Amino acid sequence: MDKSLMSAKFKKDYIAHLAIGIFFFILVTELFIAVWLPIHLRSENIWELQVARQDMIDLFDSLRNGFGKISKTSQLEGEANIVTKCLDTMAIYLRTYQAKLNAGQIAEIRSDMDDFQKILDRLQKDKPYGRQDKIDPSDFLKRLSAEGMKPVSPPESDK
Repeated sequence: MDKSLMSAKFKKDYIAHLAIGIFFFILVTELFIAVWLPIHLRSENIWELQVARQDMIDLFDSLRNGFGKISKTSQLEGEANIVTKCLDTMAIYLRTYQAKLNAGQIAEIRSDMDDFQKILDRLQKDKPYGRQDKIDPSDFLKRLSAEGMKPVSPPESDK
C-alpha cells in the first residue's frame, strides 16, 4: 500500500484553510459591527428625538383644542383664557424653534404641557381652581345697626 494515501496531510491543509477562513470571517464581522453599531445608534437617537418632538407637538395641539372647548362659565372661562394665552405664546415659540430643540428642552416643555393637561382635565370636570363662596351680609348688617352708625372723624393732620 502507498503510504502517501494514509497520511493526514490533506486533512491538516483543509483544517488550516478552514481556520484561516473563519478567522477572516470573524475579523470582517467585527469590523462591520464596529462601523455599523455607532451609525445605527446615532440614527436611533435621531428617531427618538423626532418621535419625542412629534409627541410634544401632538399633545400641544390637543391641549389648544381642548381649552377651546371648555364650557364658558364665568370662573372656568377666566382660567381657560389664561392658559390659552400661555399656549398661544408657546405656539409662536414652538413653530419658530421646534426643529432646534434638544431632548432636554423637549422634556421640559413636555413637563409644562403635562401640567396644562392636569388643568384641562380639572376644567373639563367643571371644577374651577379654588372655590367661590357666597357671603351673607345680613349678620354684619344686624351688628352694624345694633351698634349704631358712629360718624368717623377725619384724621388730624400735622401742622
